Amino acid sequence: MPPTNWYFRMKETLNPSERIFYRILLLIASLPVLFTLPLDVIDIDSSQYAGISRELVLSGDFFTLFDNGRRYLDKPILTFWTIATSFSLFGINNIAFRIPAILLSLLSVFSIYRITILTGGKERQGYLASFAYLLAPGFYAMIVDPKIDVYLTAYLVFTYHFYYLGRKKNPNFFYLMYLMMSMGFITKGPISVVIPALSIGGDILFRRDWKLLLSMRVPTGILVLASLPAFWCVLLYKSFNSYGPSFFLWIQSFGRFYKEMYDVKFDPFYFYKSFSWAFFSGVVPMIIYIAFRTYNYIKSLGWKEILRKIRANEYKEIDFVIPFWVFLFLFLISFSRFPLPQYTYWVLPGAALYFGKIAEESLFRSTVERLRPSFLIAGLVYLVGYFLIPIFVADVGIVYYVFGAIGILFIMLSAQLIPLEVLVTLVGATLFFSAISIQFYPLLTSYQPAKEFGAKIKELEPNEPVVYTFWLSNSKRSYGFYAERNFRNVYDRDKLDKLWSEKPERLLILPSEKLGQLQELAGPGYSIVPVLERESFKVATPTIGFLKKETRNLVTKKISLVWLKKIQGKSSKNSKV
Repeated sequence: MPPTNWYFRMKETLNPSERIFYRILLLIASLPVLFTLPLDVIDIDSSQYAGISRELVLSGDFFTLFDNGRRYLDKPILTFWTIATSFSLFGINNIAFRIPAILLSLLSVFSIYRITILTGGKERQGYLASFAYLLAPGFYAMIVDPKIDVYLTAYLVFTYHFYYLGRKKNPNFFYLMYLMMSMGFITKGPISVVIPALSIGGDILFRRDWKLLLSMRVPTGILVLASLPAFWCVLLYKSFNSYGPSFFLWIQSFGRFYKEMYDVKFDPFYFYKSFSWAFFSGVVPMIIYIAFRTYNYIKSLGWKEILRKIRANEYKEIDFVIPFWVFLFLFLISFSRFPLPQYTYWVLPGAALYFGKIAEESLFRSTVERLRPSFLIAGLVYLVGYFLIPIFVADVGIVYYVFGAIGILFIMLSAQLIPLEVLVTLVGATLFFSAISIQFYPLLTSYQPAKEFGAKIKELEPNEPVVYTFWLSNSKRSYGFYAERNFRNVYDRDKLDKLWSEKPERLLILPSEKLGQLQELAGPGYSIVPVLERESFKVATPTIGFLKKETRNLVTKKISLVWLKKIQGKSSKNSKV
């Protein structure tokens, strides 16, 4: 065994220089997230939420949500308040849209570190858990395309942070735990209460820790928890009558288990597969560790003895909150009939906390060497992926390879300070996700020309409240956001004639392949004057054909911004269509 391994394992605390080094590593691991700050907002959800927040700012009514000019019910209000506040402070732009998600997510990383310390972990274990969360693909996915889930996940982390502060420091912190659940409630709905109830409540029931339950200020805490949802329910009732609160409190969350409107193809393994991808940086050693420890424990005791220990409450000193957060919730959500990968993001902080314990034990304490190679798998995949991007996805300059070489050199020079397994994963994931932020994501959004179209629309039609589209999906909210106006589809002759009678020339966005169909609909009384034409693609779901630079031009389509002008002296009402 190399001497450095003995050194790693015997060290219980970090000295000042080691602490500085770990903080440098934490900063390095944060770089991919920070690089997302100026990136464009993409369709579908992110551009929709940006548009709703823009309308919230411009309307001056901070208690009613509008989506493209229509009342909005699907999500609660706190996320839109948060983004709208950022817009008010920094202007309506990409950076202002992303600042709240990045800030809350980085604060949640700090909370993960503190939860580790509060639960008895060492300082180094806290850093390992923080690395695991920062470098999880699901965490990066939440940040690069910010949806409601990035905010909910942060409030869940804060909920657990205040839970452990209440349990370990001062019971009055439990009030902040209830407040975080309340804020999560008006971010995503009851799931902000369900997950802590399953994990914290499940732990209390399993260990029969009634003393802890009594210390949690439950009666008054429920009042704190109910305050914000009750306020939102009143506002919903005013806009949607009884259906508004019913949708918010029940249908939108629990309806996904049984409502026909949410009944998509059922796959009981979908969320396990999604979790494996979302926590790829640590999932392999986690699975091996759990399987190895579970097998040995059952083999040494047997099921009868384990059941006896449970009945005798001999596990009462063990904390099951984090395992219940991850594994119990994954099991229950697998019954959902509306599978979306972001549901697994809600347990990533818990997985990172659990992984920190596994990494600390396996890389710094254990005398068992068999698990160590599994920690290298993800890092090697990231490093290979970093150098494959220029071959298959995008052309890069020499600087790209220089940064790759610097990363490998950093691994070699730092291997005496921290185990190689940690370095390879950290550097590999940082390089890979930074390449996406700096190289691939801008390439991706170049095929969503909404920002360029929006700037041109504001230049040519500066005072118009609406931009019109033809044969463009309602999911293309980015065009309305960047044009800073609502958008409406023109789909029939009567509507077209009515609009163009009020103003004889208007800008119109449409797929280039529909230009002939537009001319046929409009008739000879109108002329089409091209303004811009760009390549486009549904960037939210890139396919293999799009990712490969050799076949990209085969799967993209052109989108056009045109003037549709009514020819003076001509009427199209009697023209043949």
